[in-house]
Amino acid sequence: MPDSRRMNAFDRYNFLLPLIGYLMRNPETTLSAVASHFGVDEVFVREALTTLMSTATYKDFDRTYYMFDVEKLDDEGIISVWQGDVIEDAPRLSARQASALAAGLSIMSTLPEFSSEHEIAELLEILSEGTTESGPAAIHYRPGPIDSDVAVIRKAMLNNHRIECVYRNIRGETSTRQIDPLRLDTRGNIWFLRGYCLIHKELRNFRLDHMGSAVELEVEICDEAKKIQDIDDAEYQSSETDITVTVEVDPEAYSMLGDFSAQIIKEDRKSNVITASIKIGYLPYLGKVIAHYGGAARVLEPASARQVVRNYALTALGLEPEGLPEQD
Repeated sequence: MPDSRRMNAFDRYNFLLPLIGYLMRNPETTLSAVASHFGVDEVFVREALTTLMSTATYKDFDRTYYMFDVEKLDDEGIISVWQGDVIEDAPRLSARQASALAAGLSIMSTLPEFSSEHEIAELLEILSEGTTESGPAAIHYRPGPIDSDVAVIRKAMLNNHRIECVYRNIRGETSTRQIDPLRLDTRGNIWFLRGYCLIHKELRNFRLDHMGSAVELEVEICDEAKKIQDIDDAEYQSSETDITVTVEVDPEAYSMLGDFSAQIIKEDRKSNVITASIKIGYLPYLGKVIAHYGGAARVLEPASARQVVRNYALTALGLEPEGLPEQD
């Protein structure tokens, strides 16, 4: 079940439309049934219902469009619709939704098997003409360069074969790796290979811009790799030797929590600031991560992690870094 505490304003807004449709089809239902249907918690559903009961338009402030039996809801957990206007017009895409759709289509158009599909180009042209009332142009997104290594990896994946490559890790260390490739992902303009690492014996992420000289081996991927059914979208997988770091993030840095499979410690509902713990395998890497969010993410502890971030900032300013404190 998704953690509704980590949903931003756009996620919450986009939840309301399918909720309205569900309630129009099921005017008498239970809070638990709605929560189960959408895979969210009951508190989140209650908050959405409260939002709907205060919904009006600029032209008509004196009436709301959705009303529920509040006593039944509070006493019995039953959602009983008293009043609900049916949405008859086809919903329009927001600028954000149109841009996200265009981004996905643009990524598809870079893949060899879709490069000749004229339907994608036609859809992108429609989106670029504007899909909202204000008619903003959709954003076209293209990932970074895809070199011959990607072709090798994709062929190996189709054949269920292992690959071998030269790889440079975040410490700058170069080694020859054998990897059982499972999935190719993009994050921003960076490509990642999600694969089973034969050295660490676990699922790992490999940046393609750190990879070179990839070759397909005539070796089938191992049984451990075949057993991996669910590959989450986290950018980083932790290990037992990682350091636990407590961070505090503003909404602008929420994506970092997903990247590092963070454990939420607390959330301030007024300020929307989240305190969470993340795992870091190589502490000097933390400075670059925190700096990326421009003050929207802050390290609370341990002291060694705070000093790493401080040193990164000092170096960026052309100043001498300070010594690291004892590990705490």
